[in-house]
Amino acid sequence: MSLLFSRLKRAAGAVAIAAIGLGATAASAQDVTTLRLSTHHPSNSPEIEKIINPMKEFIETKSGGKLKVEVYPNAMLNSPKDAFKALSTDIADIAPTYPVYQARSFSLNHVSSLPQAFPNTYVGFRVNEELYADFYKPEWDKIGVYPLFYAVTDTYDLITTKPIKSIDDLKGMKIRSAGGIMDEVVKALGASAVSIPISEAYTAFQQGVVDGIFQGASNMITFRLNEVGKYYVPLAITRTAIPWSVNPETFKKLSPDMQQVVFDAAREATINYADRYTNAVEQAQKELKESGVQTIELSKEDHDKIQAAINPLWDKFIEENGDQGKALVEALRSKVAAYGDMDRDTFVRLQREEPVKGMMPPQK
Repeated sequence: MSLLFSRLKRAAGAVAIAAIGLGATAASAQDVTTLRLSTHHPSNSPEIEKIINPMKEFIETKSGGKLKVEVYPNAMLNSPKDAFKALSTDIADIAPTYPVYQARSFSLNHVSSLPQAFPNTYVGFRVNEELYADFYKPEWDKIGVYPLFYAVTDTYDLITTKPIKSIDDLKGMKIRSAGGIMDEVVKALGASAVSIPISEAYTAFQQGVVDGIFQGASNMITFRLNEVGKYYVPLAITRTAIPWSVNPETFKKLSPDMQQVVFDAAREATINYADRYTNAVEQAQKELKESGVQTIELSKEDHDKIQAAINPLWDKFIEENGDQGKALVEALRSKVAAYGDMDRDTFVRLQREEPVKGMMPPQK
C-alpha cells in the first residue's frame, strides 16, 4: 500500500507541476497583444516582403514576444478607401491610410502631391514628418486616427491602352487618379480624372472604364497594370503621401515601452519604404519593357507644356489655404532646400538617431 501511495503521490505532484506550467503558459499568452496589420497589397508583393514583414519581425522581436503582428493582405479587412474607418472602429490596428481618398477631410496634408515637391523619397519622408506637428496634425486630430510614419511614393507616370504621341493626345482620355490634387494634375494635362483606389484600378482598366492609369512605375508592376496597358509614358510629375496609421485606442492601451517599440518599428519602416521606392523604378521600367509595354518619350516641347500647366497648382493651393497654406509651402521649400538631394546614409542616421518625436501618437 505504501508503494502504491508513493507512486500516486508522485503522479499527483507531476500533475500539479504540469498544471502550474499550463497556468504559466496561459498567463504568458494573456500578456501577448496581437496587432492586426491591414493592407491592400497582394500577399506576394514587394511591399509585403520588403516593408511589412520586416516591420512585423521588428515589433515581435523588440517587444520580447509581448506584441504579435497578424498581417492581412489583399484588402481582407478593409479597402484602402476605408482604412481610416477600419482604424477608428477597431477593425484594424495598423494600416496605410490615404488622405487623397478623403480629400474633403484634409487640406494642408495634400501639399505632398503638388508637382515636384520633393527631389527624392528620402527627402519626402523626412520633410513630411517634420511638417506634421506644425501643419498636418490638426487635420488628423479631427479624424481621431494618428500616423506612425509618412510614406512618399516614387514619382507618378502614365500607362495607357492607347499610344500617346504628344501631350495633346491626352485630351478627352479618362485617366485614373487617386483623387485630391492628383485629380488637378491629371486635369492640367488635359485629361479627365477618374478617382479610383489602386486596388480597383486593374478591373477599371481592363473594362475600359479608364484609358490610362496615373501611378508610380513600381505599382504598375505590383498591381499588374502592364497586363492591360501597353504604353508607358515617364512623366515624373508628382508623388503621393501614404501615411501609415495606428488605431488610437489600441496604441493608448500599450505600455510606454511597447509604444516605443511600435514607434521605433515605424522609423525602420520609413527606411525600408524609401529604399523600396528609390530602387524599384528602374527595375519596374525594365519589367514593363520585358512584358511588351512600349516606352514613349515625350518631346522637350511637351515637357515644357506640362511644366507650364502644372506650376499654377502651387499658387492655387496657397490661394485655397490662405496664410496657413503660404506658411506651409514656405516651410516645405525651406526644408527641401536645406536637405538638398539627401542620400540614404543621411536619412538612415536621422531616422535612427534623431527621429521626429512629433510623430509619436498621443499616449493617453
